Amino acid sequence: MGTGFRMIEDDDQTEQTELSTQPGADPEDAEEIEEERQERLDPDNRPEDAEVDNTDREFDAEKGMYTDSEGYEQAEERFPPLGEQGA
Repeated sequence: MGTGFRMIEDDDQTEQTELSTQPGADPEDAEEIEEERQERLDPDNRPEDAEVDNTDREFDAEKGMYTDSEGYEQAEERFPPLGEQGA
């Protein structure tokens, strides 16, 4: 992908300099970049104790799951409605 090395010679000294391109800069790399992105975003690859932002998601407390979760429509209500839950 977009990382390589270039040898720079200055007098008798040789220096190795890393070259890089910005992600997506080369349209030919788009597929590889998207695959890498999906791999990084996969919950199975998430580090332990990683914080996840669910603020844009709606949680159904009666079903005990987010409304956009797989199987939400078929899930049964398992918990009492809010306000009827006693301690």
